Amino acid sequence: MRPKILFLCTACPFGTSGSGVRTMHVAKLLEKVGPVTMVVATERPWTDEQLAKTRATFNLGAYILYRPAPIRTLADRWRQVFDPKFMNSNGVAVPPEAARQVQDLVDSHDLVWIHTFKLANAFRRFQWPHSVLDVDDYPSRFHASAAPHTPWVIPKFRRWRNAFAWRRRESVWAERFSVVSVCKESDRAHFGGGPRVQVVPNGFEAPVTAPVRTLNATAPCLGMIGDFTYLPNSNGLNWFLQNCWPAVRREIPGARLRLIGKSSDTIARSQPSEGVIGLGYVPDTGAEIATWSAMIVPTRLGGGTHLKVAEGLARRVPIITTQHGARGYTVEHGRHLLIADAADDFTRACCRLLTDPAAGARLSDAGWELFNQRYSWDSIAPAVAATVEAGLAQDRGGLR
Repeated sequence: MRPKILFLCTACPFGTSGSGVRTMHVAKLLEKVGPVTMVVATERPWTDEQLAKTRATFNLGAYILYRPAPIRTLADRWRQVFDPKFMNSNGVAVPPEAARQVQDLVDSHDLVWIHTFKLANAFRRFQWPHSVLDVDDYPSRFHASAAPHTPWVIPKFRRWRNAFAWRRRESVWAERFSVVSVCKESDRAHFGGGPRVQVVPNGFEAPVTAPVRTLNATAPCLGMIGDFTYLPNSNGLNWFLQNCWPAVRREIPGARLRLIGKSSDTIARSQPSEGVIGLGYVPDTGAEIATWSAMIVPTRLGGGTHLKVAEGLARRVPIITTQHGARGYTVEHGRHLLIADAADDFTRACCRLLTDPAAGARLSDAGWELFNQRYSWDSIAPAVAATVEAGLAQDRGGLR
């Protein structure tokens, strides 16, 4: 029999965030395994249009708004840092009547797939039987990677404190959930390894036809896509603008840097350097990216994988990234993309792809082949099915 799956999520599958993309496609892949009921719990109300699309696409069992749950007492502040079983980790909770409603749904389904730990704790429930916790960006690594890039003493201390607190919380996830799903193989050991830790990579939707590049020969351009209010994106872009872009412009005066995403227009207006263009929201990102000589992913911090790398491979655009940006992808420098951490090396990679379209084409062709093998959502379907089976087997006593 096909298992009945309850999918708890926060991000809107019809939004533009990386979490929204994962929500959409994991839900669709779960439907290939068994009938899915979706439950949404969020602190940012969805629009009527988003709700209507979600109801038309999925079986929406409940739509819940978090309520604030401020941490006021010193005892709770201490527990928030030192007690890994303290439930109020994020200062939000679902209303009691919603928690009871979801409990009834848990009891009537064979497996619960939970996208993000914040949501799990909002229900104030420690143990989740027959469950998968989907971790696409685990918090302790996010804070630990952000701490060295935090300029002031007190904010830096808070980053290290948060990294410590989240490592303690993550240490008991094996007690709380049947299976933990991570995005990259290197994360398995952090959560204990073994069959109770499964890998479901981040992916991107495969284009209907192979993308065709339409480079602008008179004004070669680099591009970056992302939400620039999100720290890993804003930090990486600022590093690039300060340390690489002026040198690129000196070498290639006509070069342009085109930015797609939230706050990109604000960032572009604030730049003293010429050639930075902020496009904001772009309905057809594929057509825009097709004009780029290369996509840059200059990220240096974060806890998960960077979805924009999968998108770049899917768009058949050459990619220049850092070691951190490439984490979690089985890519080879010089074959699928270019990897550079030092500013001078990153600058040289940009200038090379701006002036040598043939080199870019070789990278993008190899990246496109790798995408179809590993990072299209169709290629990820077996990993989702295996994770469901691992969750079911754990509760049957089959995995230890």
